Parts: sequence; C-alpha cells; structure tokens
Amino acid sequence: MSRYGPEYWDKYGSYRTPIAFHLSLLVLLRAYFIWVIAALSRRPELDLMSLFFKSKNDFFIAISIGAIAIVPTFLFCLRRPRDSHKQSARLAMVWRYMRWPLLVCAITDLSWLTIQAARSHYRFSLFLAVQMVIVFWVMWYLAKSRYLQVFFNDWPEPTEKADDKNAK
Repeated sequence: MSRYGPEYWDKYGSYRTPIAFHLSLLVLLRAYFIWVIAALSRRPELDLMSLFFKSKNDFFIAISIGAIAIVPTFLFCLRRPRDSHKQSARLAMVWRYMRWPLLVCAITDLSWLTIQAARSHYRFSLFLAVQMVIVFWVMWYLAKSRYLQVFFNDWPEPTEKADDKNAK
C-alpha cells in the first residue's frame, strides 16, 4: 500500500481524498444540490428547477440516478478512524467496492443525457453538451485513476483508544 509517499497521507496515515473525487461526487449528485439550492432560495419568481429540468419527470429521473451515488457518499462521510476494530473492518470491506456504484451512476447518467439529446432530435444544446462532457470525464476518472484505486483500498486504522481498551 505504500505505493505513494507520505505527501499523499493525511494525519491519520490514510491516503488523502483527491480533489477530483470531491468534484465527481458533486457532479453525480448535482440533482440533489440543485434541489437543495432551489429549496433554500425563497424567491418564487425565480424557478431554479425549471432552469435545469424540463419537467418533473426529468427531475425525478435525475434524483433516482443520483441515488446510486448516495451510499458511497455516505460511506465516504464515515471514512475516519473508529474506536471499534470490528466496525472499522466491516466498513473497510464495504468501502473497497464503492468505486463500482459510482461508475454505474456515471454510466447511467451519461446514458440518460444521451436519451435527452435524442429526444430533442440531437439539436445542439450547450447545457446538455457541457453536462455530457463533464459526466464523461467523471466516468473516465473513476475507471482509469490509479490513485483512486489505491484510495478505495485504504481505510483509516482504528484509533489508539481501541488498542488501549483491548489491552486491558
């Protein structure tokens, strides 16, 4: 696991989270972020949802596609040293495979964007084109990143408190 040097480690001895991983989660969960921003902007004359989604059906499909990425995001939020060895081992075992749901989410999202482009008879839409390029980049990153492969195989070790409790 020491393929990358100490400059890639955080203070707990785990591999640092790549910035591109954060951006990938932002792209895959963009429907949820748009939803939250629209809910927080209390201006009824500015309908943010209609700027991004043509119909409610498109919104619900985008939400369901983004739901695939919620479990890996939740586990990523839990990625910190634990007191329990058992809990840490279980989470590490599940975390190892969380790259695949993110890749499935990106492929599904790109397919949905292609279907949307086909529905508009492939007329050029800058909004769809930008989304397709960004989602394609995310898909490529998730599939080809060597560092991301090492990152998903790493989980923070349990804290020293757990070692002290077991030694007593």
